[in-house]
Amino acid sequence: MSTSAEQVQRMLAEVPYLMSNPGATVDEVARTFGITPAQVGKDLQALWMCGLPGQGGGDLIEIDMDAVEDAGVIRLSNADYLSRPMRFTPDEATSLIVALRAVAEVATGALADAAVRAGRTLENLVAEAPTDRVDLRLATGDDTIRARLRQAIESGERVRLVYDNARRGRTTRPLVDPAVIEVREGAAYLHAWSLAEDDPGRGPSGEDEDATGGGWRTYRLDRINGIEQTAEPAADHGDAPVQRPWFDDAQQTVTLDLAASARWIVEYYPTTSVEELGGGAVRAVFPVGDPGWVDGVLLRLGDQVLAVDPAEAARGARDRAVRALEINRDLFGDSA
Repeated sequence: MSTSAEQVQRMLAEVPYLMSNPGATVDEVARTFGITPAQVGKDLQALWMCGLPGQGGGDLIEIDMDAVEDAGVIRLSNADYLSRPMRFTPDEATSLIVALRAVAEVATGALADAAVRAGRTLENLVAEAPTDRVDLRLATGDDTIRARLRQAIESGERVRLVYDNARRGRTTRPLVDPAVIEVREGAAYLHAWSLAEDDPGRGPSGEDEDATGGGWRTYRLDRINGIEQTAEPAADHGDAPVQRPWFDDAQQTVTLDLAASARWIVEYYPTTSVEELGGGAVRAVFPVGDPGWVDGVLLRLGDQVLAVDPAEAARGARDRAVRALEINRDLFGDSA
């Protein structure tokens, strides 16, 4: 029994065959495509309901079903747009090959193997695709560490990470049960269940969290500098939470001019554009879903932020700083 995907692929080949062989019989089509006459009948019934958008007169593929039932002869028309087997354009093939390379780089097990095989097959079939001029750049970290993470995921082993936390400016060593690796906005992330009591990895919301008691965390692969095997089995924590794309909740953007000492934040958070300003400084545009994120970044970086656009985006950070100073004076007096 063929699957629906196999049937669609076969029908896309049957239409050009029938267009170039008018009057072909059901038995001939069955022999050509290695299927039964009954399956040919099912394919024709499906094709009879297919066509161009609109689904009105002149839009659908026309098949003389009476001739099929009475004489076993197939007469198909009004499908000139499918008169040849569908082919990828060079740009379409290139996009698909690049996507397969990305999957192969971060996937595990059978999925990684399938992506490699599919990519090679497509490269051989579409010689005109300019893949030799494509440079795939993903922040996927060290090859050895990525391979060891794949192995830990496949074998279900608990591991200890050596993780450089950009927000904290320090290295942590969380003990985790790794679950899955995925790519989002050009960077690869490990989703893992952390058993650490104080693990400042990213929580399911995507923001940094000071966690107690562990839980689901997300770690950028290019910030994992080491991985230690424990020979302990990973526990079953269910499926990792679905990570929404960073840009999904973005209601606005904010442009920050950053001193060289603060440009690390461009690597840590997604941007829509980055412009070099000279001397190591950069101008970066960030998508913003929560204004509180802007407040936190500005307070964290302080005078390392050279300019903010729009200016009102800095208002929340100023208000929080003023409140903090007032509380500080109330507690410690003017000498604080």
